[in-house]
Amino acid sequence: MMADAPIGVLIVDDSATVRAVLRRLVAAAPGMRVVGEAADGAQGVEAAVRLTPAVILMDVEMPVLDGFAATERIMALCPTPILVITSRANRNQVQTAFEAIRRGAVEVLPKPEDAEGWGLMARTLPIAIRAAAQARVASGGARGRGAATGAQPQAAAVALPPQVRYVAVGASTGGPSALRDLLAALPPAPPAAILIVQHIAAGFEEGLTEWLAADLGRDVQIAADGEAAAPGKVRIAPGGAHLRLVAGGVLRVDAARPPRGVHRPSADELFESCAACCPTQTAGVLLTGMGTDGAQGLAALRRAGGFTMVQDEVSSVVFGMPRAALAAKAATIALPPHELGKLLARIWSGGA
Repeated sequence: MMADAPIGVLIVDDSATVRAVLRRLVAAAPGMRVVGEAADGAQGVEAAVRLTPAVILMDVEMPVLDGFAATERIMALCPTPILVITSRANRNQVQTAFEAIRRGAVEVLPKPEDAEGWGLMARTLPIAIRAAAQARVASGGARGRGAATGAQPQAAAVALPPQVRYVAVGASTGGPSALRDLLAALPPAPPAAILIVQHIAAGFEEGLTEWLAADLGRDVQIAADGEAAAPGKVRIAPGGAHLRLVAGGVLRVDAARPPRGVHRPSADELFESCAACCPTQTAGVLLTGMGTDGAQGLAALRRAGGFTMVQDEVSSVVFGMPRAALAAKAATIALPPHELGKLLARIWSGGA
């Protein structure tokens, strides 16, 4: 696609009404156009191969072939950035949406249920489409699980910290799949609390925790204010509130603290809180995402003595956040999520 060419969007949804509204929203956004529509997943696969859109908007529940199966086929035939659009109220659809992300889709967006929701979609959809158009996708959802992209010797040579009691993680676009791969590589009972800031559409935080918990068999929950950051527990920042770690290993969930840029929760806030209370006991990890959130906080954590890492470019859906961190000298280790998890496991095994 030429730099000045409009972003071609394919809409796949069994509702003619939803397709019509999405078509109007895309047509009204500068720099993008609808190149085709499909009323079920099978038609969506055929259209994706024939039209080669830059981005696909994919419903989950459809006749003939659902959005999950359609995503799998598209990723096998013609890997394309896919934004999954589904209802936040239907838990089965939400879980299917996250499985589609695991198979290669870029992000999940809420299907509006009223006029206010569609108004919000009009503002957020163009941003999501532009981010997706920049995303790197891979056949069969293999992103991040392949070779260590030449960085394996770097991991072997790095000086490991003596202990890590807290792992602070920031992620955005493409994050759910990267988080899943990172967590899957950790020991069954890691001697550290895992604290996560994931930028995600409001209302999908619970779905993300349930998906990760069910898939990995780990204790994954939304963080609660005042709870202890205990070993083995994975805690995710709730929507609209910063997650911070304070003295004594206590979690603070703060909805009054202002956003950092446009983000609340913010990875910068999480990393900076760890730098202030327990830097030498913290490993900071910044994963795939658009923008720069987390770079400043990760740099602060490294300066304070923390152990810092980022996802590498080849495995990132969008390399913006890790790139910003590397430019800020916030980290020197860059690996796929699974390899980052294995490196943490090495720390806990004494470097063996």
